[in-house]
Amino acid sequence: MVHFSTNLFEKEFDFVAIDRTVHTVLDLAAQDPYSLYLFFHRYTYFNAYASAMISRLASSIGLSRYLFTQPHERVAEAADRGLEIAAKILTAAVDEGTYENPSHRALAQLTLKTVGDYAQLSIEQRNQVLVPQWLDQLVQRLIVSYQGIPGNVAALVQGIGLHIASEVLGDREYALIDKVIRHDYAGTHFDRFLNDHAQPGEIDGRKFHPWCWIVIHSRYEGSGVEVEHADYALAALNLAAQYRPESEQQVRDWAIQGFSEFVTLQQKLFREIYRECLDLRRNHATKTIVSV
Repeated sequence: MVHFSTNLFEKEFDFVAIDRTVHTVLDLAAQDPYSLYLFFHRYTYFNAYASAMISRLASSIGLSRYLFTQPHERVAEAADRGLEIAAKILTAAVDEGTYENPSHRALAQLTLKTVGDYAQLSIEQRNQVLVPQWLDQLVQRLIVSYQGIPGNVAALVQGIGLHIASEVLGDREYALIDKVIRHDYAGTHFDRFLNDHAQPGEIDGRKFHPWCWIVIHSRYEGSGVEVEHADYALAALNLAAQYRPESEQQVRDWAIQGFSEFVTLQQKLFREIYRECLDLRRNHATKTIVSV
């Protein structure tokens, strides 16, 4: 029985170096209210698309009838297992928002609003923070890579690998955000604002803390839903390998390719945010954010 785990990806990728890029950006952004708003604007924008793509990948797998089959089942209709794999992927999409809980997008919007209040930005100033071309291009590449192609086993397994990366790295990203903003800068900057001035936000008639979006995903010296989502994503990969005739090595290679694609996108995202924050600092004399 094939059993892929996070160890597969930890051996292939330098997570310490990946985290270093994230930490460097956060440390820079945390020192200035305007930079912090810019960071969360870019980060929430990218993650909204990543969240939306989960269900599209699950749909692509579910639409691939008879592509993933139980090898010992002789009746073709009974052998189809695509939706079993899709269900593992869809678990993460369900957590993004149900009738009982607010969507993660709504929680992210609350966080961004609170950071904007911290930076004392007017509505006009917030609306001037436009989506730059580099971010739009990054998101378009994410969409193409994440969604898979119905009937194309290589593209689907690569999509699963990308999904695994999104969850595994997401767990590390949110934990670092919590660490830098609320622990490294504890009692100062945005952490002080959260403690002294920030108010819970109302979503669907219920009150939520502005930092809820972060800690629901992961937290410093703790964990959140990303860990469970990663486990389900790995389960989907193992089922895909079980229900395909290709070698374990081939499935592994496809998954690594997908994981690598997300690492590339993630690192590009944070490096561009870092560049923008540096540019913002250089042009900070007017205390006004303009589109970068």
